[in-house]
Amino acid sequence: MLSARPVRGRFRRLRSVANAALIAVLFAIPWLRVNGQPLVLLDIPARRFHVFGLVIFPQELFFLWLLVAGLALSLFFFTALLGRLWCGWACPQTVFTDVFAGIARRIQGWKGTTPPRRVARWRVAATHAVWLALAWVVAFHLVAYFRSPYEIVAGLRAGLLDPTPMAFLGAVTALCYLDFAFVRQTFCKYLCPYARFQSVLFDRDTLVVAYDTARGEPRGKRGTTSGDCVDCGLCVAVCPTGIDIRRGLQLECVACTQCIDACDGVMQRIGRAPHLIGYRSLAGAEGRAARVLRPRIAIYAALLAGLVAVFVTLIARRLPMDLYVSHAGSALVAHAADGRTGNVFSVRITNRGLAPRSFHLALEDGDGLELVAGLNPIPVAGASSLQTDVFVLAAADSHPHSRELRFVLEPAEGGPRVVRSAHFLVTGGDENGN
Repeated sequence: MLSARPVRGRFRRLRSVANAALIAVLFAIPWLRVNGQPLVLLDIPARRFHVFGLVIFPQELFFLWLLVAGLALSLFFFTALLGRLWCGWACPQTVFTDVFAGIARRIQGWKGTTPPRRVARWRVAATHAVWLALAWVVAFHLVAYFRSPYEIVAGLRAGLLDPTPMAFLGAVTALCYLDFAFVRQTFCKYLCPYARFQSVLFDRDTLVVAYDTARGEPRGKRGTTSGDCVDCGLCVAVCPTGIDIRRGLQLECVACTQCIDACDGVMQRIGRAPHLIGYRSLAGAEGRAARVLRPRIAIYAALLAGLVAVFVTLIARRLPMDLYVSHAGSALVAHAADGRTGNVFSVRITNRGLAPRSFHLALEDGDGLELVAGLNPIPVAGASSLQTDVFVLAAADSHPHSRELRFVLEPAEGGPRVVRSAHFLVTGGDENGN
């Protein structure tokens, strides 16, 4: 069922601008590049996560956990301070539901606050066709956060797109169509977990959309009561979740502000002061000054600041490369034609930077040992890993024995070093040479 036609007002205009800006940002991010690398791309097959210039590899998933924890704490902080700001102004569910509803109103020719009694079949068909096309566009950009949009477009043009992204694109399109065209705010009322725990985050000083009971009651027709509320019911008619804001703060309220615009329009027409319904704290509605700085706000702010400090510290200490060394599985010990004993090691070098770099691999305190590599320094593309085999040879007259090796990796131009340990073996047995 379509929501009621929104009343034009200052918040409606602000929401239209905010919706346009958020959609533009969400759609633009997958297309943006930094030094040839995507701005945001969760590349699961390649096990690389590009997040605003930071390339996170599987060994560094704690960075993703820190980002998620930071977003959660930010949500807690702003919810305790400003109520359901996310739900009303930034949640994609709200934003795209508004867009889908606006499309239906324009195509079906709404004139009032309720749907027309009869809608021509061609208008209904056109509405669903546009909804389906928009659902595909939304799905394309959602999938583009996990697969490069340039690759998807090239695959679609050539007709060679892999079945996996095609299946996801079809499934997400169907999900978006069903969600934004039919489920709408029912998701907010019954499925969204945020709506369930928001009451834990609120207190009497939290800014919410509320009705001024002291001013509005007793309600009734104009001139029959002393209250400002004329009981027109417009605030209920425009509410997408169908609640009566005059009954107080309710779980289903998503702070969309449509009731504020509707009530302000009525107050303006009858010559009374606006903001009978408006942003206010419950404490403010009781005539008490709301407190901005209070214990829960201070705790959330301190936790968020601590998390940011930890994240910045880890980023500052993060080395531009990483090294993993293991014995090659094909042959632990080999003997060269000149009589030298050698070990084959598989090394994986990770370049965490966005630009290609060359790295020099060497042995630390490798007396009597020689490291042989096909290329050294070893070039590695930006934000990628390279795996190659190297040989460590012991001189024929050095009586080689099992010992610990320390591989050292550093940028060819100099800089920080990474040291990894492995064992040099003289027999095909275990790492102790037994």
